[in-house]
Amino acid sequence: MTESLDYPDLDDNIVPFDDYREPVRARPPAAAPTAQPIADVDTEAGLIGCILTQPHVFSTVQHLIAAEQFFEPVHQVMWEAIGNVSAAGGTPDLLKVKRALGSRITEQDLGGKTVMAYLTKMAVEGAVPAAAEEYARTVQQLWQIRAIGEAAAKASDGTGFVPGSFLEHLYARVDQVRASFVDRKVRSASLAQAGDALMARIEASLKGEARELPRSGIVALDEELGGGLAPSSLITGGARTSMGKSVWGVEVSRHVARDGAAAIYHSLEMPSEQVVARLAASRLLDLGREIPFSRIMKRRGATSDDANAVAGALHDVRNYPLTIEDGGGRTIGDIAAASDRLANAYARRGIPLGVIVIDHAHIVRPSRAFKREDEGFKEVADGALALAKHLDTCVLLLAQLNRGTEGRDDKRPSLADLRGAGAFEEDSDAVIFLYRPAYYLERSAAFRNGEPAALDEHRACRHELEFIIDKNRAGRSNQVVRAWIDPGLNAIRNLQFGA
Repeated sequence: MTESLDYPDLDDNIVPFDDYREPVRARPPAAAPTAQPIADVDTEAGLIGCILTQPHVFSTVQHLIAAEQFFEPVHQVMWEAIGNVSAAGGTPDLLKVKRALGSRITEQDLGGKTVMAYLTKMAVEGAVPAAAEEYARTVQQLWQIRAIGEAAAKASDGTGFVPGSFLEHLYARVDQVRASFVDRKVRSASLAQAGDALMARIEASLKGEARELPRSGIVALDEELGGGLAPSSLITGGARTSMGKSVWGVEVSRHVARDGAAAIYHSLEMPSEQVVARLAASRLLDLGREIPFSRIMKRRGATSDDANAVAGALHDVRNYPLTIEDGGGRTIGDIAAASDRLANAYARRGIPLGVIVIDHAHIVRPSRAFKREDEGFKEVADGALALAKHLDTCVLLLAQLNRGTEGRDDKRPSLADLRGAGAFEEDSDAVIFLYRPAYYLERSAAFRNGEPAALDEHRACRHELEFIIDKNRAGRSNQVVRAWIDPGLNAIRNLQFGA
């Protein structure tokens, strides 16, 4: 890249950087105190400096932040230049960014130092690569605070307004800003760059140095999904009532957290206490004790011996990096904002995010009134996929099926039974249905009447669970993985369990 890119002149009134930290006492006595900006120019500078000295880091943060989200105008221009160099296939190091900016920009004065001198200073003092993602998130979050504050400040600017319509506008702006947490931003890579990244991953795998994917706990299912729960992927898990979708969601969260990665469980129906009771029941099964979670939850249902066992199980799992967010009436934007906040908290502790479970899709509240039901489902599916991309993690989106299976002889579900199937199929990397034959046997007249043949058939299949993989970008579709299940114990195990 030999020609400089054309950038507009910087604002002549840019405040010199040192003035941001000027003590109030140094101001003229007659001047009113000036409010400090809701920004951190040092963090912005540290992030840019990190990219200039470690250009490979840009690909890991470019999806988190846009140029307009920087507070300082010169940082906006620099970030745009870095992005343009990368998009053109170049390495955004100090020299290439200098060339992209051109002398008209680099020679401008910033109150005692040129843009080029400041750019060089940033390169020397930039953040370490490991901190780049946290710096990028901080810059974006500060921008969000400023954007919401600017929208709210219009109520005190002296102009007239109608409270109702103003609030509607303000809520819309808040939703728009919050949605920036999950905007799906493009990551650019040339064929050569993408090929190099692929070969590096293959070589790391051959050497046993590859990053291990979070696991669901069912070996055969993980293998079908390409080795586990892939980052930036969306898995939709569909099932009729009582088939085990919440059992699966809790079990996936437990396995991921047990292995050291963070799990976030968004429960839109169950209170957090029930989720924990399910975790305890599953852990107790590992210890050879069977206490249904319904008994744990029931008032005066657990004996003193049960209580001691549950206390021990909860002690075993209390330090798992697993957070439960309960409560209904939330939009996908609410869920995304909470996920981003929790992911940042785990990142500060050095814990990678392994999975986000949303239980379940069809009771996520739409952000507004849609004319058609499928438009609301599309919002949820798009938001869940964008969340997976934004946080570079697997999102497991559990979904309720309609009653279409009830009238068929073969009651195994398919895409036609999934409400809003088009949106979920389009956005999902995998669509998996759960099926338990024992569920329908338990509701047959023969079983309820105690007929021996029905009871024998139920005993033979009461722990059978089928994962029906309808769509699978990472492997084979139209596959069935069988596992062992005990819904009352909230337990799903590999097929050989209990054999």
